[in-house]
Amino acid sequence: MKSKYGNHTKDKVTYSLYAILFDLGLSPSNKGTIYLKELIEYIISNHLYDHTYKEILENNYDLRKLQSNIKNAIYRLDTSKAEKNFEKYFSIEFDTYYLSPNKFVSLVVLILRS
Repeated sequence: MKSKYGNHTKDKVTYSLYAILFDLGLSPSNKGTIYLKELIEYIISNHLYDHTYKEILENNYDLRKLQSNIKNAIYRLDTSKAEKNFEKYFSIEFDTYYLSPNKFVSLVVLILRS
């Protein structure tokens, strides 16, 4: 994935993104966490804010492989960490409603975009 931003900005987004994902309870060793990070970076670097999660995956990745890995990472997150840090990042109370891949990606993109 080629970024439209300079390396400094891309490194800052990558570091911030990893910190957010780990604080929210995702496992750093899970393939789905790595795919999720790459997907969010792709959305931000290419300004795909108006596209749906499914549209982006269908047009750019092997859909089944990514969807199952990302879903697995989100569903297996450490809920105690997520409950503790969810409000810190999103300014909303933790609810499992936000743990679908589509909603989770949208929330993370929204805070990194602002």
